[in-house]
Amino acid sequence: MVRVVLVWMLLFIGANAAANSTANVWMRTGNAYGIDPRLLYAISKVESNVNPLLVSVNFNKLTKLQLSGLYFMLEHRNVPYKTMTKVISIENENILQAKMVIDFLDNNNYPSFDIGLMQVNNIHKDVLKGMKISLNELLKEETNLNIAAGILWECYKKHGTNDKAINAYNGRLTGNPYYSKVSAELHKLLLPHENNSKRLFYRIL
Repeated sequence: MVRVVLVWMLLFIGANAAANSTANVWMRTGNAYGIDPRLLYAISKVESNVNPLLVSVNFNKLTKLQLSGLYFMLEHRNVPYKTMTKVISIENENILQAKMVIDFLDNNNYPSFDIGLMQVNNIHKDVLKGMKISLNELLKEETNLNIAAGILWECYKKHGTNDKAINAYNGRLTGNPYYSKVSAELHKLLLPHENNSKRLFYRIL
């Protein structure tokens, strides 16, 4: 009986440690970049539903050959995916599958695809290479979050307001419902006395 209790205690402690470690990633990254960690989480919720293995391909930028080649690979390799309005959302089941998909897209020069928690776009490949970070490393939660937070902070430095910075992160300042989507997710995380106009970026410019 004592042994059973001990096993359950170890499992409980391990589960709590894992949960705290995940939570700390958001806190560490937010503190490092001067961004409210809840904003980072809200963006991740909109971008990937907090799925670190998600890869999304913008099919509007693909040739017919690239599009058919992608569908063939996904079907042939039994990779789960959904075709959305503007993207093919590839819901990888494990990290090896996700790396295989990224390698396929990169090696075949697919022009635009997003990776991981914060859906970091491959347009940043050369900058990442200078930092000795591969596209596959964006599957790591903390790496992805740090790169995304750096991009978001640069957007805020350039544009100076919450709404413009968040829309810029998504790639379009005007006529973009992205800020509203992120705000809706953020609102779920705020305390009763807070609102979406609160200071989300707190490092001094």
